Amino acid sequence: MPGQKLTDQDIAQCLLKDEKFLCNMINSSILEASNESLRRDWQNCLQNSYRIQKQIFDIMSQKGWYTPAKADTQQISQTQNQYSQNLMQMQ
Repeated sequence: MPGQKLTDQDIAQCLLKDEKFLCNMINSSILEASNESLRRDWQNCLQNSYRIQKQIFDIMSQKGWYTPAKADTQQISQTQNQYSQNLMQMQ
């Protein structure tokens, strides 16, 4: 909208979203890399992107701009059970 300015929170949210997107793209590149050297380079890029994403998350969390919902015990148990079932199906 004309006349509106982006706040620090708006910018941080965009940065966090972009870093998450970048992590997904780099992960896809790692999975598709047939050259081991290239794969390692992409893995280094992914680690750097994870580090940046965590820094942005920490700043947003400290300022109260990003508060993910905490999983309750039942949700954690359901996820663990689903993971175990998936592992058993793969064997």
